[in-house]
Amino acid sequence: MKNEKEVALTNCMEGFQEKKINYSDYEVSFRRWLVSQVDSGDMSINEVRDRFEINQTELKRIFKRWQELYSDEIHLSLKTMSSKDRADNSKLEKRIEELEKQLELAQMKNVALNTMIDIAEKDYKLAIRKKSGPKQ
Repeated sequence: MKNEKEVALTNCMEGFQEKKINYSDYEVSFRRWLVSQVDSGDMSINEVRDRFEINQTELKRIFKRWQELYSDEIHLSLKTMSSKDRADNSKLEKRIEELEKQLELAQMKNVALNTMIDIAEKDYKLAIRKKSGPKQ
């Protein structure tokens, strides 16, 4: 009788194999985007876990590694001025718009350059970025 129960349990468990995810299959541009979204506060870790269905313990480990590799040291987020501030500072409004455009262009250039470096390192097997610590 005991053997029948054990057999029934093992037969039922065959369908519950845990799916292994290879995180190196994710594109570098996706990793960089995801890190920037969390760093800027646009997404939380819980939103990332729910949206991309990643196990909580694996997410912490993988995301920490991705942050080390792809996180920018400087995070700039410009808040829009309120209407009261704009009325008081009408001369500064044009200057702020110019600076916001310059910042946006600089950020796009940064993403493009990082992507180019990633592609060159991957396709041509070049060591362009300096390795930190004992990896040198």
